Amino acid sequence: MKLTNKTIDKRPTMAEWPIRIWNISEFPDLFKKEALSWMQGPFDKYIFIYAPKRRTSRQSFPYLFGYGKDSILFLRETDDRVVSVTFARPQITRIDTRRELLNAELIITYEENKASHTLQMPYVPSVYYLYDPFLDWMLGLEKGFSPALAERAHPRPDRLYHESLAMFNYSLNAYRLGTSFTEYAYSSKVRRNRWMPWKKDLEEWLEIPLEHGTFRLHSFKYLTECTYLMRCVPI
Repeated sequence: MKLTNKTIDKRPTMAEWPIRIWNISEFPDLFKKEALSWMQGPFDKYIFIYAPKRRTSRQSFPYLFGYGKDSILFLRETDDRVVSVTFARPQITRIDTRRELLNAELIITYEENKASHTLQMPYVPSVYYLYDPFLDWMLGLEKGFSPALAERAHPRPDRLYHESLAMFNYSLNAYRLGTSFTEYAYSSKVRRNRWMPWKKDLEEWLEIPLEHGTFRLHSFKYLTECTYLMRCVPI
């Protein structure tokens, strides 16, 4: 009998995509008690997102987060218990987003008792429409904020377009921290493949100072990382 090697499809199915919780009855039993006790007021004043475990990813874990009234709740299953984290929006000092092929991650850094803490929320890039509004809310932006509309009123420097088309395109995210996009620092470096020295890849960095903080961008191959360093968060 002839044996053949088969490639395992590790792409997440829609059943593994994060979803929004629209009704109290939709809370997973694992997180329902903690979520209900956290709310201070009616359910419709908050937004909850549930991310199930991805069976095709060993690093994946089920979690739920909710936000509203300047507060954030994060619940994660660890071994045989649920870990609960709560903090206020003004405590956030930094937000990172990472995207590489079929994987995306939102990383939140906040301060509590003079110490920094970090939360990691992996998700499927296809459900950006659940995470982008959360990012905007954490940055104090109005519902329905559009970086493209902000850029239309305050265009980016033309010279960046000529230096790097990729950085120019991704820099649209910088408008989440303000519209004073006039100065920036751009750098790049050519990387050679260790085993194929004739193959070259360009790694790029961009930093933009704005009214409400500093925006940093890093791009290499299929990886794109955005960093939002906040000076202040409008309440």
